[in-house]
Amino acid sequence: MEFGEKLRMLREKAGLTQYELAEGIAASSFISLLEAGKRKPKPELIAKLAARLGVPNEDLVIDQSAQEREFNLNTAKVALSSGDLELAEDYANQVLKFSPEGIEDVASIAASVVLLQVRARRGLYEGVLDRLELLFKDYPRAAPDLRARIGNEIVRVCFRSGNLALGVQRGEALLMEYAQSWPETEIVELMVQLAGCHFRRGDTPRATEIIGRALKLAEKCKSPKAMVQSYWQASVLANLRGDVNLALSQITEAMHWTKLAELHQVLPILNDNAAKWMLDMPEPDLIRIHDLAESAYLDLASQNNPGHAATTCITLSEVELRLGNFEKALMYARKGLAELPPEIPGPKASLLSQEAKVLFCLGKIEESFAQLERAMAHLRTLAPDRELAIHWGEIARVFVEMDHKDYAIYAYEQAIAVGNASQAEQPVLSEARY
Repeated sequence: MEFGEKLRMLREKAGLTQYELAEGIAASSFISLLEAGKRKPKPELIAKLAARLGVPNEDLVIDQSAQEREFNLNTAKVALSSGDLELAEDYANQVLKFSPEGIEDVASIAASVVLLQVRARRGLYEGVLDRLELLFKDYPRAAPDLRARIGNEIVRVCFRSGNLALGVQRGEALLMEYAQSWPETEIVELMVQLAGCHFRRGDTPRATEIIGRALKLAEKCKSPKAMVQSYWQASVLANLRGDVNLALSQITEAMHWTKLAELHQVLPILNDNAAKWMLDMPEPDLIRIHDLAESAYLDLASQNNPGHAATTCITLSEVELRLGNFEKALMYARKGLAELPPEIPGPKASLLSQEAKVLFCLGKIEESFAQLERAMAHLRTLAPDRELAIHWGEIARVFVEMDHKDYAIYAYEQAIAVGNASQAEQPVLSEARY
């Protein structure tokens, strides 16, 4: 609350007019300027006004640090949403810097959550999940929106770190308990994250069911961000069911809502997804696809998002390969590998497989085979999930093109085994309870 607003509230509570409050202290016009926020009072004036109002000086003193902390916290949240992790981290640390000593208030908790979210976005998951669960457990009376952000981040970290069984367990428990009490936009986000965990474990029916509910709720609450999230995940599931037309229709809806929500960092990722799926059309427009993927790559690179930029190189390489530009196709595959951050292991196998495919077309059989071996060695280090099975399938298809039938069979067997393992995975129990 600003000083002027607080002064007016206390004056009216005391039953005084501006003239009565000002008498013998200041001009009534100055009181009017103070209440309008057009003048700042000196300490001695605050003391006289407090005495006239019959309140302690502290009741009129505005805690500037509290106002600054609120501004810093809001800035940190906006920066996180826009993908500026350094700015989010700086402002969240400023909030904690001016926190009351020995007291973890709401602003401090929210800033701590932002810092944990920043670590997770950077792929630094160690200790993040444990800290989030402690925050959720220790502050059961926190505001629903803050509690929802913590709960959603728990499921998101489980998804991104590959702890899918725990993500399903936590997500289902949160959805069952808080579906009616949390903000609807947060419930949509929870559903999207939970659907992602179910899908990567191989439970496509449950993932599809949850996303259907998320779409209905997003349409009800008319939140552009919620519409983006639900349409995006729905398009991914539609594509993986083989319904490319529906996937493209839904991702177009996601793009529309992305512009309304001003989620500029999301649009290039959607463009890349659309470009990939358009390659599966019967007669793909390769030039249009190339332009769409190239635009996505440039935007992602300018946003300092090397992980997604690297995956866009797969699309660009495939387009050049189909156009017969083998050297350019090889350049894009190697560019993606060079730019892929080490903490984002998922796309590495796909990039290696793409490079192997191009090398084979260039007649470099031994180099091609060596890259496929690197890809297989990399996949063996990853935990089983639906995405890993897809990577094994990609390698198998390249072996088929190379006429290496035994290796193709082996890769397909791995894809099946990994898919079965991800479906059979049992939830991991934890001491944390919701």
